[in-house]
Amino acid sequence: MPSGARAGSDPYDGDALPPRVEAKHRPCRDICCLVFFLLAVAANIAIGAMSLTMVKDAPALAEDFNSCVSRSGSPQNQFDVNEVRRGDAQARADLQAAAASLSLDGISSHPGLLAGLGAAAVAVAAVWVFLLYRFTKCMVWTTLLFSVFLVAAVGAYFLAVIPNGLEVGLIYLALAALQLAFLLCLRQNINMAAGLISLAMRALRDFPSLILAAIAINVFVLLVYVAELVMALGAAANVEFGAVSGQSLLDGRRYVTSTVLNLPSGTSVQRGEDYCVSQLTTLAMATVVMSVVMLFWVTATLEAIRMAIASTVFGVFYYYAPDDPDKPGCPVCSATTWAFSVQLGTHVVSGMVLAIIDALRRMARQGSTSCIGAIIRCIVLMLLSCFEQLTRFLVVVTGLTGLSFWDSAKRTMMVMREAFFDGYITSAITVRILRLSGFVFAMVFSIVAWAGVDPDTFGQLWPAILVIMVGIYSPIFGIVLAVLASSYLDGMIADDQGRPISISGPLAGLFFGSVAHAILLFMEQLILDLVDSAFVCFAIDTFNGIISPRGEVVHRFMGANFGDQLACEVGAREQGVRK
Repeated sequence: MPSGARAGSDPYDGDALPPRVEAKHRPCRDICCLVFFLLAVAANIAIGAMSLTMVKDAPALAEDFNSCVSRSGSPQNQFDVNEVRRGDAQARADLQAAAASLSLDGISSHPGLLAGLGAAAVAVAAVWVFLLYRFTKCMVWTTLLFSVFLVAAVGAYFLAVIPNGLEVGLIYLALAALQLAFLLCLRQNINMAAGLISLAMRALRDFPSLILAAIAINVFVLLVYVAELVMALGAAANVEFGAVSGQSLLDGRRYVTSTVLNLPSGTSVQRGEDYCVSQLTTLAMATVVMSVVMLFWVTATLEAIRMAIASTVFGVFYYYAPDDPDKPGCPVCSATTWAFSVQLGTHVVSGMVLAIIDALRRMARQGSTSCIGAIIRCIVLMLLSCFEQLTRFLVVVTGLTGLSFWDSAKRTMMVMREAFFDGYITSAITVRILRLSGFVFAMVFSIVAWAGVDPDTFGQLWPAILVIMVGIYSPIFGIVLAVLASSYLDGMIADDQGRPISISGPLAGLFFGSVAHAILLFMEQLILDLVDSAFVCFAIDTFNGIISPRGEVVHRFMGANFGDQLACEVGAREQGVRK
């Protein structure tokens, strides 16, 4: 298998796409885009820092309001600055007391039990990964059939238990039958997904340090979220007061309440008067806009970097033999270095495209609720989903080749012209498999955690399982909800006789189930990156009319003869070229 490029030459001249990971010829690409991105980041930091330094506390804002009222002759009442200062101090003290009262005592006051359940949450993720690695096809089909069983079970419940539930039950049963029919029709893609997952798990086995790189990037993403949130919240408090006519207030051009206006009791806004109202400063508005834009762009760029690192590492696993002398010594280190240096400009462009797609998707989801609008929204969302998946494949190509965004896009279109449909369906199936199996594992673990802390409350608090399901589905929400409930609600729930009921069991299930699901979601995203990389490598093999030893794994899962299938595809392509 070819390994590296000849020194001083570009192995991708003439739109070539050789089956390898380019390890020697990686010049810096998309430099102009990188410079623009770095300038935007610097401007974001500078504007945010300036806005934070100009934030005023409540007493200072009260003084500014009083000055505005005095200048404009407004009929508004002025604030007592000393009273505002005392109220501000009390609010700060209450906030500090509330923060200090946060604890996990409502979940369990035993540190050993908390530590044990925390370690068990990590162990659950490890077991899930192990089962995917050892019993890939069984896990894939069991998960998909379990989803059919759930829909059918809901239909049977409506038919057997719910009065007048015949119509709803029949609809659910029809959906279950339709879902089963889809599984049978797409069994080839499902088996392909199983083969790609198997390859992804083997690559993760050979390069476990890839997990550390993904963790570092996720921590970086979290820091970006915190920094942008702090700057946006700080800008929201950076206001100035100005006089506005009562006419504009009554016409609805400015929405304020009488409390904010601080009007005398029994009075209302008059058209002929001027009133002092607050508004964001120009700097604050610029900070908010920059924070939102850069939050989308930077996080999407980091997502592209994570995918590129995974694709480079998988490419080394896929194309290089273990004893190949040209194999990079530390693929994870090399991939990370390339992603944050010579390829950063390319990933910046990829991140911008992903951010635009994400923003358009959010806008489309908030569109018209009419029937025609809903149909148009579904079509738009489907197209955006296709563009997003194509961009993910493009990022994989950049990680494999080190080419610029545009050159990678051209080669991605060449390869995906015939393979995109299979790639899109396979990726969608993989997402469903990973998400559903991970959620089921986290849910089962939450029940185990509940039983380990307080099994006696199952009979009284069983409806809390629904709350646990909602919280686990969004792990951050579940963790925050568990901590708040542990701090403020423990001992406040009583039975029919008024005796308090401990909620430590449900809270333990919610908290540790959410922790387990957060870990599983992280692993799911990393595995999905590797699966997309595996499909691109597999598609490149088919495009070039060759076979790689790793690619045989996919065909074994598909139950297809690679030679016959490859000959048909290559022959069809050559016949099309002759025509």
